[in-house]
Amino acid sequence: MPKEIFINVSPHEKRVAILKDKRIDEFYIERPEAVNFVGSVYKGKVESVLPGIGAAFVDLGLEKNGFLYVSDVVAAPSTYEKTLADEAEEIEFETKEPRRDLPAISELLKKGDEVLTQVVKEPIGTKGPRLTTHVSIPGRFLVLMPFDNHIGLSRRIEDRNERERIKKILESLKLPKDMGFIVRTAAQGASQKDFFRESRFLIRLWYHIKTKAKRFKAPALIHQEYDIVLRVARDLFAADVVKFEVDSNLEFRRLSRFLQALAPHLRSKLRLFRERMPLFEKYDIEKQIDKIYDRIVQLKSGGYLIFDQTESLVAIDVNSGKFVGKKNLEETVFRTNLEAAGEIPRQLRLRDLGGIIIIDFIDMDLPNHRRSVFKTLETALEADKAKTKILNISSIGLVEMTRQRVRQSIEMKSYQRCPYCNGKGIVKSIATISIELIRRLERFLETTKSRDVFVSLHPDVAYYISNPERNMIRPLEKRFRKAVRIIEDANLHIEDIKIEEGRASS
Repeated sequence: MPKEIFINVSPHEKRVAILKDKRIDEFYIERPEAVNFVGSVYKGKVESVLPGIGAAFVDLGLEKNGFLYVSDVVAAPSTYEKTLADEAEEIEFETKEPRRDLPAISELLKKGDEVLTQVVKEPIGTKGPRLTTHVSIPGRFLVLMPFDNHIGLSRRIEDRNERERIKKILESLKLPKDMGFIVRTAAQGASQKDFFRESRFLIRLWYHIKTKAKRFKAPALIHQEYDIVLRVARDLFAADVVKFEVDSNLEFRRLSRFLQALAPHLRSKLRLFRERMPLFEKYDIEKQIDKIYDRIVQLKSGGYLIFDQTESLVAIDVNSGKFVGKKNLEETVFRTNLEAAGEIPRQLRLRDLGGIIIIDFIDMDLPNHRRSVFKTLETALEADKAKTKILNISSIGLVEMTRQRVRQSIEMKSYQRCPYCNGKGIVKSIATISIELIRRLERFLETTKSRDVFVSLHPDVAYYISNPERNMIRPLEKRFRKAVRIIEDANLHIEDIKIEEGRASS
């Protein structure tokens, strides 16, 4: 499918939309107040060591301390793919070491130690950034691992001849023996000159980081990862992209210089959007973006998906909706599930959902139908750059999977917890609030000496309890021989109840 990249830049936000066959396939947002931490290198100071959980908290000079597990201080080579924030590829290493028993965190770090770390996961919710001491410096074709001497090759480079060609090039480069390199998927077809130029650039960058780290006292930012515009150019702008447009003259010039140094053969595809009509409206992207935030996703067949994001997991429910099929119920269910299995991975990428994900497909009786749906899901997930693990579909149609979560989801970046319902998604019914009011008012009237009591309520609740047909207040007034004055206040939360005394009796 033809792939297109569009970048919309404003003073307050940068947005990137990647389209396949005119449909939005990936979407990214970055705002000035939400600095990108992932990939940045910090010189941190150990604030506390927690042997009970095998971790340490590290002061980076940020709002929240970073979190450093013992496995990220001493790690086997096979864990290095976790540090590739934008391309969590499976890496095949030339040699592999057996896994060792990890020492206690207290043997490696103590309070006050200064440590060079890299952010591999940005702060999410109440959690601080996840850190590693195994710094990796990504380029377009290579990733430099200065603390490891392994040479790795992405498993997504499947052609045997291409793999052999790349290995021979790496051997000819005479790379430093005390450093490791990973060859990224984008390196397919790259020339010896490309590899040479990038390897030397990454090595120089690492020496600069080392020198700066020696000069600065912790906590300090040592190396800032690229912003979203340059990361897209580095990691996603490849030969399969037919169009790359940006609507900012400043960013166009910046991208042009970047590509001239990094990938001059792609520079001719870069275009500056000059029309008066907004870029995202011109290509019908704005409407597609609005749908990313919808809880319900309609399928072409008439079925639909429901996405529910919680603190601990993401639940996805598949429903047949208006789709009635042509043959029988089993065939209808199968067709709906098949379409859902192809659409769900796209939605996960668009919304950037991660962590534990539970997919509830419609129950299927035939085992071959369950296998087909699972295979479709697996195949569609192969296009995802985030690392995923998936368990086989159960007899009741449930699929459990995990997706690497490096950053906040698009929804978390764009929305805040509802101050009205406090994130519940529901509020008490007016009948429930009215009954609570009567109970509270009864207790209040038993103790107060005032003849008059004033009750402030949301207008909807005030109308409900004051309705003569319900007669909720009058029995209390008769019983306690006191007057209850209802005051409507539109500024109150619908669940708020304010009860105040009037003048005291003589």
